[in-house]
Amino acid sequence: MIKGFQEFFRDLATFFKELANLCSPRAISKGFTGLWKDVRTDQYRKIPLLLTVAFHLGVLVISIIAPFIMDVGPPKIPEVYTVNLYKAPEEAAPPPPAPEVVKVATPAPKKKVATPARKKVVVATKPVETKPAPPPPVPREKISLAPIRQRLEKERKEKEARERDEEQRRRELEQLRLGYLEERAEKEKVKAESVAEEAEQAALEAERAAVEAKKAAAARIADIYRSSDQSRRNRPESTGTGSDKGGPNQQELEALDRYRARLFRHISPHWQLPELQEWDEDLRAVIVMQVNRDGTVTGTYFEKRSRDSRFNRYVQKAVDNAQPLPPFPIDFNKKSEEIGVTFSPSGLL
Repeated sequence: MIKGFQEFFRDLATFFKELANLCSPRAISKGFTGLWKDVRTDQYRKIPLLLTVAFHLGVLVISIIAPFIMDVGPPKIPEVYTVNLYKAPEEAAPPPPAPEVVKVATPAPKKKVATPARKKVVVATKPVETKPAPPPPVPREKISLAPIRQRLEKERKEKEARERDEEQRRRELEQLRLGYLEERAEKEKVKAESVAEEAEQAALEAERAAVEAKKAAAARIADIYRSSDQSRRNRPESTGTGSDKGGPNQQELEALDRYRARLFRHISPHWQLPELQEWDEDLRAVIVMQVNRDGTVTGTYFEKRSRDSRFNRYVQKAVDNAQPLPPFPIDFNKKSEEIGVTFSPSGLL
């Protein structure tokens, strides 16, 4: 018996396991997929399936649009009548008096012939029962639905009026909110425009100051060039002889001045100081570069250092970043030249 129960429970577990496998999403999906493939390939299944789907869709569409097609008005309430189905019985009238019982006796006959004596017969009459007359029918009172309809109409109008008032309040609140948002956006726009104008004005002032600084630097550089040129021009005259053939001539001096101007334009983009720190405008540093004809720098040294070591490091960094330098012009015949450059916070001098 125990073995039989074990086999039964084992078969039951196998059944539920197979049932779970059949009810799994994968098996269901596979079954529907196979069914769809069979329907698509089998013409005899495809036509009934399409007809069934079309029929159900038609019934669904008709059930949805039927209330809109049919003219279904408000329900009509019939007239209401009240009927009193129970009425208390009126006080019953006293019953009529019972009729008197009349005893009729027959006279005794003469004894001519011996005859047996007759018995006395007593005749009694039953009382006649009288039924009370039925009450007259009570007339039915008609109840009009006009007051109820008027009350319902009044309630409907009050509800519509409340809804209109709520809609009007909602629109007013929406208009107020939109007006507030527009006003706020306008203020933000005006503020942004003022900030943009201030930034633009600051940029213009900064650009104007930079242009003025560049003009001043260019004027100082021009003054230095003119002074150096004048000194070079006056130097041969001071000798009085003009027999020094090793000195530069006028053409070489002009070529050197042009090269120095070109060199300044080449180094200026690399001369940048951090803007987070305020630099003293009186800082000056003079660095001398040994430049070959092809623009390579063979050596640099400070002819004059500033009192700020960080400023000196930025000067050296600008010179290193600017290498290689532009080559010498064709009309400058020297193979190398020492060129000094003066650095200040406002630019090159």
